[in-house]
Amino acid sequence: MDPEIDPDEAAGEAVCWIDQLCPECGAMPEGAGAQDPSVPCWRCGTVRAQAAGDGPVGSGDA
Repeated sequence: MDPEIDPDEAAGEAVCWIDQLCPECGAMPEGAGAQDPSVPCWRCGTVRAQAAGDGPVGSGDA
């Protein structure tokens, strides 16, 4: 073990993005869709919040 590295310190990416991928086509959301699951997928138009069963989502055209 390297004495200069603290084994209790988190390393690497602290966030897993797998739950943000589009459930239909696997695209990584971009722009507003990266933070808002009610924004339709840029590739296929699926709304992540509806596909995941998170409840009703406001109306919007995809």
